[in-house]
Amino acid sequence: MSKKRQYILTYHAASRCWKKQYKGKVYYLGYATKKSDREGYRRAVEKWHRIKAEVDAGIYDAAKEREASEKKRLASVTTRQSGGKKKRRYNPRMVSSAIKKFLKFKQGEVNSKQISPSRLESLRYALMTFERRFGSKQVNQISEADIERFRNDQSKRVSTNEIRPSTLDHYFRAIRQFFNWSFESRLIDERPRNLKTLQVKVPRQQIEVFSSSEIRSLLNGIGKNNLHPRWQSRTGPQVDDHQVLRATILLGLNFGYTQMDIATLRVGDCHFGTRPPRVIKLRNKTGVQMRHLMWRETKSLLETQCAKKKKTDLVFTRSGGRPIVPFAIDRNGNVVGGRSTWMGDRFKRLVQRVLGDDDKRRIRELRKTGADYVKQREVGVEKLYLGHTDVSMSGRYTRPAQKSLDGVLCFMEKDFGFTKELQPYYTKRVRQ
Repeated sequence: MSKKRQYILTYHAASRCWKKQYKGKVYYLGYATKKSDREGYRRAVEKWHRIKAEVDAGIYDAAKEREASEKKRLASVTTRQSGGKKKRRYNPRMVSSAIKKFLKFKQGEVNSKQISPSRLESLRYALMTFERRFGSKQVNQISEADIERFRNDQSKRVSTNEIRPSTLDHYFRAIRQFFNWSFESRLIDERPRNLKTLQVKVPRQQIEVFSSSEIRSLLNGIGKNNLHPRWQSRTGPQVDDHQVLRATILLGLNFGYTQMDIATLRVGDCHFGTRPPRVIKLRNKTGVQMRHLMWRETKSLLETQCAKKKKTDLVFTRSGGRPIVPFAIDRNGNVVGGRSTWMGDRFKRLVQRVLGDDDKRRIRELRKTGADYVKQREVGVEKLYLGHTDVSMSGRYTRPAQKSLDGVLCFMEKDFGFTKELQPYYTKRVRQ
C-alpha cells in the first residue's frame, strides 16, 4: 500500500492558501487552487522555510512581508486583466508567430476556394508537433542539425506504433510547405539543405474493393426492416436515412463520388433531359469537370430527390434541410467547417451489420471499386472517371474520351446487377 502523504503545512480551504502556526502566531504562505496542487504546496514550503529561519534568527519583519505579498497580488491582478499573459514584443520570425501567419495565408486560399477548410485544419494539426518543438525559436535559426534531430525523434514514434507512417509523412509535407512559404515570404534567406529528408516512403496498401454480390447485399440491407430489433420500434430521422445510404452506394459507384461530392451535389447539376442523362459537376478537390452518365436506378433516385426543389438547392440533406457537410462564415468573414462523419458513420455501420463487424471498408472503397472496374475495362479512362487532373502533354492537346467512359459505365451497370439490358450509349470497342 502507498503511504499517506504527510504535510508539514495546513491547507485553509476557505481562503485557498497554505498556513502554519509557529510560536503562537499564524503565517499565511500563499495561494493554492486546491490541496492537491503540488506546485503551490512546493512554493509554500519554500516560503515557510525562509520565514522560519528569519523568525528563529529574530530578523523577521511582518510589515515588509505584507508589503511584498500585496505587490505580488497586485501584479497578478494586472496580469489577469491584460489577458492572463505578459505582453512581449512581437517577432515575425518566431516559429509560433510565423505558423500563425502561414495559416492565415492558407485561410485566404480557403476563402477563395483554392483549398477546402478541412485541408486547412489538417495543416494546422500537422504543424502542432513542430510548433511545440520550435515554437520559441526563430525560423532562420533552425539548422540542419535541428531538422535531423526532429526527424529522428518523430521516426521513433512510428517504431513504437504511436503514429502510422502515412501520418508522419503528412506531418513532414506540412513542414516542408511551411518552410517554402517562409522562404517566399522572406522570413528566411535560405531553406535548410536537408529539408528533403523530411519524407517517409509509405508502403502501398492492397486495394480493397467490393464485389457485385457484396454491393447487392449492402443495398438489400438498407431500410428500417433490416435494423436490429431494438431499433425497429424507433421513429425519426435516425432510422429513416435509407435514401441517403442508397445514394451513397449508387453515386459512389456510378460517379466515383466521395462524401463531399455527394454532400455538395445541387439540383442544377443533374441533367435528366439530355441524351444520355448526365450529372455535370466540378469536383470539389481538383476543380475538374466530371460528366458521368446516369444509370437507370441512379436517375430514378435523383429525380425523386430533386422533385419540388430549386436548381440551387442541395439534392441530399439531413433532417430539417441541414447540409450533410456544414460550412459557415465566422465573425472575421472566414469560411470554416467542411468536415463531417455523418454519412461515413452510417455507411460504416451498414457494412459491419451486413458484411461483418471486422470489415473496415469505408465510402472511399466504393470509389476504388468503380475506378478499378473502369481501368480493367479500358486503360486511361479511370482518370476521367475519378475527376483527376490530366497533367500529361497529351492531355493538353486532346479532348477527354467521354464516349469511352459512357460505354464503360453502361457495362458496369449491367455487371453489378443494376440492369439486365445495356443502355444504348456504348461503343463496340469496349464491349466484351
